[in-house]
Amino acid sequence: MTAFTVVRETPLSVAEAWAAVTDLRAHGDVVPLTRMVLDEGMPRVGWGFSAGTGAGRAMLWDHMIVTRWEPPTRDEPRGAMHIVKTGQWLGGWAHIHIEPAGEGARVEWTEEIYPGLDPAPRLTGPAARWLGAKLFGTTLDRLLGRAEALVPA
Repeated sequence: MTAFTVVRETPLSVAEAWAAVTDLRAHGDVVPLTRMVLDEGMPRVGWGFSAGTGAGRAMLWDHMIVTRWEPPTRDEPRGAMHIVKTGQWLGGWAHIHIEPAGEGARVEWTEEIYPGLDPAPRLTGPAARWLGAKLFGTTLDRLLGRAEALVPA
């Protein structure tokens, strides 16, 4: 297993953090060499998307489907999203949970990702966890940082 968790606290409200992190098109803007292809309409349970990483024809596609979509509301100031990887090259899942923290929000991103044809997950797991935490930590920092820059001081 290669699950890892990245946690960030932000001065953004839960709704602002939710909007920043679940703007899946923006993930392509902050992850180098990544292009996003999204289903039509707004995200919801059953909605799919793909992230292609690479250049030209040398793209590795990560296909995903949303299996939980619970945006924060006035009555429930927490949000949760769960996705499952459905492609042949990458397997796993991701769970994003956002909740109030002080004057802002706490974002917790837990993900398990592994190659579909991983012959030795016990050997590749530690490197995959480390790399995943670095990559998704940077992604989260960039998404939240962009949104924080738009909030008046």
